[in-house]
Amino acid sequence: MGATTRLTKIGNSTGITIPREVLDAAQMSRGEEVTLSVVEGKIEIAKPLDGYNEAMEIGRRFSKRYAKTMAALAK
Repeated sequence: MGATTRLTKIGNSTGITIPREVLDAAQMSRGEEVTLSVVEGKIEIAKPLDGYNEAMEIGRRFSKRYAKTMAALAK
């Protein structure tokens, strides 16, 4: 699912509006706390303390840190 929205000035910050359909598909609701991260140039919004997302982030950091070692082992 994808949607287009506009970045909006909110004080000294920037915000976006997220359509209801996108929130529903992500099983999120207004007022809920989320975590933001940048992965390969994309902003990801996720529920905090989500074991899956936390494990994926650890895996991404590991892969990035040990990319040369993993490539050498793969040969």
